[in-house]
Amino acid sequence: MPFIISCAGSFLPAQEAGPAIPPLVAKKALQWMQNSDVSKRAAAYRTFQLYGDEGGSIYRRTLEKARTLHEKKLADILSDERSNPFLDLPDISEKLKGHRARIYKLIKTDYKKQPDKIAMLRHEVEILQKINGRARMIAENDPASLDKAVKGIATALAEVSREVNIIDETEFDRNQLDLDDALMSIYEGEVQQSRKVITNIRKEIESLVSARLDNNASGWASVSQKDFANHLNEFRSLFALTPLRLEEKLSDAAVGHSRDMASMGFFAHQSPIPQKKSPGDRARLAGFKHRWSGENIFMGSASPVAAYDAWFGSDGHRFIMFANGPNLIGIGPYGRHWTMMTGKK
Repeated sequence: MPFIISCAGSFLPAQEAGPAIPPLVAKKALQWMQNSDVSKRAAAYRTFQLYGDEGGSIYRRTLEKARTLHEKKLADILSDERSNPFLDLPDISEKLKGHRARIYKLIKTDYKKQPDKIAMLRHEVEILQKINGRARMIAENDPASLDKAVKGIATALAEVSREVNIIDETEFDRNQLDLDDALMSIYEGEVQQSRKVITNIRKEIESLVSARLDNNASGWASVSQKDFANHLNEFRSLFALTPLRLEEKLSDAAVGHSRDMASMGFFAHQSPIPQKKSPGDRARLAGFKHRWSGENIFMGSASPVAAYDAWFGSDGHRFIMFANGPNLIGIGPYGRHWTMMTGKK
């Protein structure tokens, strides 16, 4: 954004030079150059112009002092977590990225249901939850105050550069501060990196919230169906996996299979009912028009969390819950029986 500040085009000729600049005047002008009020900074620049060429060298030294002070103030702002809430975000982001990749490999490892291995895996996921939570908390901060502070200093630095150019009689557009270039240099490195991280994390949060809202708005779904889908999506989000949205027809197929298992006394993916023999048969029979991809079954509790925990501790079932590809889920609770089906639209 251009800032226009009136100033003299050059210092007075030597024969018209004013009196030498008193030290207190130079000191006061330097203080005003640090003011957040643009009019006070402009007044400081005009003060030196009253002294003609006599003030040239002193003015140049004062401008360099002002530049140093501005740069120090900027460094202090960017290195203080009170003014820069995103200070630790680049490091946390790299940590999150590394842990996601490492732990996702563990999620997809077949441990043959060994209790000690499953306990280790649960602990690793808890660590990832803490890191992810910290990254989300930082990303939720509003960068407006930091942007305002940085832009204010960038403007002052651009003003100093303009005044130096006047002294040096360098060719430039006197009515426009080169603020864009100043900001580009300031936002290089960690600040620019933080912006990208914030955008990515916020997109993940928005995607998760959107899926939760859609699932909760499914009037046909029971509380248990919604709770399970939302619970699983929270854990999928730790690995930046697509959140699963409840699908009515796929859920009808899952509920039907749980009901059949409870009423007919069997526990298997293959149904004794001919037209419902396979998960694919059941999905098609229920009217599901998209691609079916996986099925989990569980018996023992009516709790959504109990069903999730049981499947998490069973390697093949965990692979289905954390598959990278599905975006639809069918949940079928019936008494103490559960069937979960995944699919892709």
